[in-house]
Parts: sequence; C-alpha cells; structure tokens
Amino acid sequence: MREVDDKNLEGILSEQIDDSANTKEAPQEESSYKNEASQYLGTKLTHKIGGYAESDKEEDAKLVEEKKLTKVGEKIGQRAEIRDGWMDVDKRLLGDRAKFYPEDWEFKIRPATVEAIRNWSTIDDENPNSVDDVFNEILKYCLTIVTPMGNLPWGNIRSWDRFFFVLLIREYTFINGESKVEFTEECPSCDNLVTFRLTSQSLLYDLPDPEIMKYYSQEEQNWMIDPSEYDVDWPENIVLYLPTLEKDANIKAWLIDRVQNRKKVDNVFVKFLPWLAPKISKDLTIAQRQIREYETRFKEWDTEMFSFMNEVIDNITVVPSTKLIETCPVCGEEVTASISFQDGIRSLFNMASGRKKFGKK
Repeated sequence: MREVDDKNLEGILSEQIDDSANTKEAPQEESSYKNEASQYLGTKLTHKIGGYAESDKEEDAKLVEEKKLTKVGEKIGQRAEIRDGWMDVDKRLLGDRAKFYPEDWEFKIRPATVEAIRNWSTIDDENPNSVDDVFNEILKYCLTIVTPMGNLPWGNIRSWDRFFFVLLIREYTFINGESKVEFTEECPSCDNLVTFRLTSQSLLYDLPDPEIMKYYSQEEQNWMIDPSEYDVDWPENIVLYLPTLEKDANIKAWLIDRVQNRKKVDNVFVKFLPWLAPKISKDLTIAQRQIREYETRFKEWDTEMFSFMNEVIDNITVVPSTKLIETCPVCGEEVTASISFQDGIRSLFNMASGRKKFGKK
C-alpha cells in the first residue's frame, strides 16, 4: 500500500471525522443545574434534570457523610489512580438524547486508567484524526454498555454523545474537583468577567424538532419517512439509522484506505453514509462491498430526492454546540463563550499535583 502525505490525509479526514472537542459545538449547562462529580456520589439520586434544589444538596451531603461511600462502594477520598470501580450513569443526564438509545440499555463508566490517557500527552490539537483516536481510547477503556443480551462496547454510543461521555469520565476521574476547565468572558452589557466551566452538563445540543420526532422509533432505533408525504416521487419509505462511533471508525478506516490508494472520495456521499447503513463492517473487504452498495443507491436519487434527503439529514441530526452559556451574576444577562482549552485538549486529563514542577513547560 502506498504511503500518503500526512497533511493530505488529515485534510480529507478533517472533513469527515467528527472532532468532538474542536469541531463539535459544545453543549451547555443551564445555570440552574450545576453539574459536579459529587452529584453522583452515594445511592442513586432522583433529582430532576434541570434543577438541583438546596434541600437535595443537603440530603446528598448528609448521605455521603454518613456512608463514606461512592455509588460503587469506594471511599470518596481515594485517589483516582487507584480507584477501579464502575459507576452507573444516570441516563437522565442525557436529557432528551436518551431516547436515541434503547430503554433497556444502561451505561457504566470508570475513572481514566493509565492505558486510557497515556497518549494524551502527545495529542495534536490541530489534527482531527489524532483527537478522534485519543477520545475513542478513553471510551474504549472507561465505558461499557449493559444490555439484557450482554455488555456492548463503546462503539455503540451515538456520534454526538462522545464528548459528553469523555467529560463524564473526566469528572469521575477527578472526583474531588481538581483540574477544572474554566475560562472567562466579558459580559457585553456590564463588562463584568463571567466564569465558564466546562462539564458534561454544560454542553448544549440542537435536537430534532418535536413535530418530526413522530418519524423516529426508539424501539427500532431508526427513522422511517414516507417521501410522498412531502410531494417527492419515490417508490418506498426511506429508513435511516443513527450514526455511531463504531460506524464512524469503520468509515474512517475505509476513507484512509481510499486516500492511501489515491482513489476518489465523494464527500457528499460520505455525509449520508452513516445514516444509510445500519452497520459497517470492521473487515475492510466487507466494508468496501457494503459501501459500494449504499453508494449505488445514493446515485439513484434524482435532483428532487437528493434535495429532500439532504433536508431530512439536516433536520434529524443532533448537533452539539461549540458554545457555552452562563448568566452574568452582576446584571443577569446571558453571556455566550466558545469552548476553549487554555493549555490545549491534552489538559483535559492532566492530573493536578502538589509536587514540585520540573521546568517551566
């Protein structure tokens, strides 16, 4: 297989591969619901999403103090490096995005291990391919999905939820609140500096409108739409499947093979591919055959059908925002800020330490 110039490869992949930290819009936390790792301690909490009353905080604090245990039975004060327990994720933290998973799926996370974060020190913020691989590495070691049919791997997570789960794992790793990701932005109304904190619950998402959710089946985990309802002449209903991290990874492997072998890549088709295929094989030979079949169907669309399908995809895609919103404590105005990392994305899993620092870098 011929080698390909790294910059050329990165350029093509950056148009196809989802960069949850840079390209994705960062979802956001409502000011009335401040997410901290301490919310997940103790027995299973029953607070409503969108609100965390003072009485709830006092009740949780009392429970944590009495039991001295986390949800997985560990002492709270134990350092993240030596904790190895799996913790249940309250699915309500996903908000309305929970409907894009089967009702009987449960998620478990554990603190980031050395294996999971050892590549973070070499991550290249400017290379979407590098960011993509390292984010997936975290999920590979620290996330599992429990179903009645057995456990499923990280790749079954919906594409738009990757950054959410990475941040959730980070919050469990730094359970005592160390290594916060904070930055400030000036309020345009009163010039006061407003502090923004990046957490799993500070992320905001643009979800499909309620009126089109009637076409989505949580049981089947797909969209079924009749083009004739929208005056499009097409002989059958269209079925669209939710993008997953596994499909993304396998499509990426196929893209790399195409680029390395100097074969043409149809970027427009690639936009539709994760929705057209229920699965893409990890076996490259099988994947190539599958993708050829989907591309053949794609090329059968006439102008009207293509325009309609493009409209459908735009409307059913869950879009993470790249901004956070906070309320100015002085004047009460809402202030927005783009997600930023003062020390780069690698700072997400840098463990703060009280030891003497070696050098200035």
